[in-house]
Amino acid sequence: MELTSTPRPLHWGLLFATAVIGTLLLYFVDEGRYSLEGLLTVGNALAMGIYLLGLLLGLALMARLFAKRHPSPARTLLVLSLGTVIGFVFGLLLMMGVGALQHVG
Repeated sequence: MELTSTPRPLHWGLLFATAVIGTLLLYFVDEGRYSLEGLLTVGNALAMGIYLLGLLLGLALMARLFAKRHPSPARTLLVLSLGTVIGFVFGLLLMMGVGALQHVG
C-alpha cells in the first residue's frame, strides 16, 4: 500500500483575514497619524487595495508551497509570517510598478 500526501492548504478565510489586518496595519503606520481616519478616500482605498492584493499573493504563494506539509501550528505560523513578508514585498513592487506607469504615460 502506497501512502500519498494530499495537499492541505490553509483556509482562504485565514489568509484573507491576515491580509486585511496586515493592510490595515500598514495604513495605520504609513499615514503617520496612527489612526484609520481617511481610510475610505479614493486615493487611500486604491493604495490599500494594491497592498491587499500583494499580501494576498504572498500568502497564497506560501500556502501553496507549504500545502503538502503536515498541518500544524508551526506550519500555520510559518506560512502567515513568510507570506506576510513576501506579500509586503509584492505590494511594494506593485506600488512601484504603478508609479513607473504614471511616469511613462
